[in-house]
Amino acid sequence: MHNYKALKAASKVSVQKVKVIDQAKVDEVKDGDGNITTHAQSERSHEELQVVSKKYDPDTGEAQDDLVTGYKLLSLKSNIDHCKSQVARLEAEQADLEQLETDLKAL
Repeated sequence: MHNYKALKAASKVSVQKVKVIDQAKVDEVKDGDGNITTHAQSERSHEELQVVSKKYDPDTGEAQDDLVTGYKLLSLKSNIDHCKSQVARLEAEQADLEQLETDLKAL
């Protein structure tokens, strides 16, 4: 998430873990003769990690509904690794350019 540290410091974003219900619990239902009309099913759910961002109308400054974005730690780790590899590549390129600059100035 772009600019997360600054937004967090300004209390514009927060994180939360919520239980998301994929399928609600269903109780068994029988008709008047005792025949099952609806079979019981247990609840199916999972936990989700979320970032909640405060939103405001740019014209009036009035608060709007918060923007909730779900995150998976594996995807976040992959993004971090990608950023680290870009940093390493850019540092190597910088070192090459600095060496070239040094060599050209020496002429």
